Amino acid sequence: MKLTYLGTGAAEGMPATFCACPVCLRSLREGGKSLRMRSCALLGDDVLIDMGPDIHTQKLRYGLRLDQLKAVVYTHSHEDHEDMYALHVRGTPSCSVRPGVPADQDVLDLYGSLWAFKRFEQAVSEGPKIREERFRFHQVEAWQAFHVGPYTFHALRANHRPIVVEDCLIYAITDGISAILYANDTGELGPEVDEYLRKSGLRFSLVSMDCARGLLPGDGHMGWAECLRLRDRLYTIGAADSDTRFILNHLSHMNDMTHSEWEAFAAPYGIEVAYDGLIIEC
Repeated sequence: MKLTYLGTGAAEGMPATFCACPVCLRSLREGGKSLRMRSCALLGDDVLIDMGPDIHTQKLRYGLRLDQLKAVVYTHSHEDHEDMYALHVRGTPSCSVRPGVPADQDVLDLYGSLWAFKRFEQAVSEGPKIREERFRFHQVEAWQAFHVGPYTFHALRANHRPIVVEDCLIYAITDGISAILYANDTGELGPEVDEYLRKSGLRFSLVSMDCARGLLPGDGHMGWAECLRLRDRLYTIGAADSDTRFILNHLSHMNDMTHSEWEAFAAPYGIEVAYDGLIIEC
């Protein structure tokens, strides 16, 4: 199973667009891996996890064939993860030409919660040229497993927004050989996640952890302390072992560290730091 980090930054990007805080200025000077687009990951070659406002730049930078994209799986409906304009472009025939593909097969499958579905409906209603038949939306809920091509996604409840506002999701993903935990946009996870994973029998090759809060206490995002506790919890329930790679993702200027500073800080703990363009082969 292959996971490509197309973007590893939080909603404001890194350095943040209009920010001149010390770490944003240091990141700008450092360049390279310290420059982060909004979070988005590619599973294999044709399944996206989230699709944010940098998707066109990501296509150009990495030479992506997004015309061959089969599905997008959304974690939640925030604009940095579910970009409406990208759906406008995909759903408008004059903007998305796919020669040789019959109209009844020119369909992009979308997976997400009720809130993600409502945002999709809004995009369709606001785009007079959008062909709704170019999409198939599959509504999913926490604690539900579903199949996307060769992958099984286990939807787990995130701790990102109050559930009355939106029931956000993270995903455990397996192809039957290896497994990944993609834990973006969440604070410390509830104990029911441990119980679900324990019963699933999944053992992760890769655990991708939200660390937007850096050394600050966690809230709707995890910080360093919450990431360490998540690793310990996964060890305890047998979902991770000494071969599991733990990688920090969804980084922001709240971290107060550039990429090289994070690498030096996290390396003694055996934890890696994601960067845009990083490819993980499980």
